[in-house]
Amino acid sequence: MLSGKDLGRAIEQAIEKKLIKGTAKSKAEIARHFKIKPPSLYDWTGKGSISKEKLPELWKYFSDVVGPEHWGLKSSLISDTSVPVDTDVLSSNRVLELYKIAPKERKAVIDYLLSPESENEPAWADADARAYVIALDSKARQWLKDEENRLEREFSGKTGT
Repeated sequence: MLSGKDLGRAIEQAIEKKLIKGTAKSKAEIARHFKIKPPSLYDWTGKGSISKEKLPELWKYFSDVVGPEHWGLKSSLISDTSVPVDTDVLSSNRVLELYKIAPKERKAVIDYLLSPESENEPAWADADARAYVIALDSKARQWLKDEENRLEREFSGKTGT
């Protein structure tokens, strides 16, 4: 994990990429996202000083423009055994391409998973299907929390904090 001025440069580069891509309109907007004032954002970029509690959100927020290697990490919040992270997956239309070739039943599952809860559920989404989705969400939530803790421990070990 990068630290100090190297981390500051990495944050500045990620900010620039986010602004160029158009997924953020200004540095002030980015500061608001992190619930900090713009001068604090300048501390992040100039000194590389950011509280370790903000790191997981930093990685997540900029994941559309930079991968874990940008931050000096060997792995990401996605398991090493899973599909590699495609940091530009939406602009490459990869997800849409995969959806188009998926079987009808997979599309129905994806549509169900991504639909707002207020919409009518399909007839096949019975109590068992809902319980299964809740269980998957719970397992994913726990895995993400464990990964976040592991990365924080990794970061703390490299910075000596």
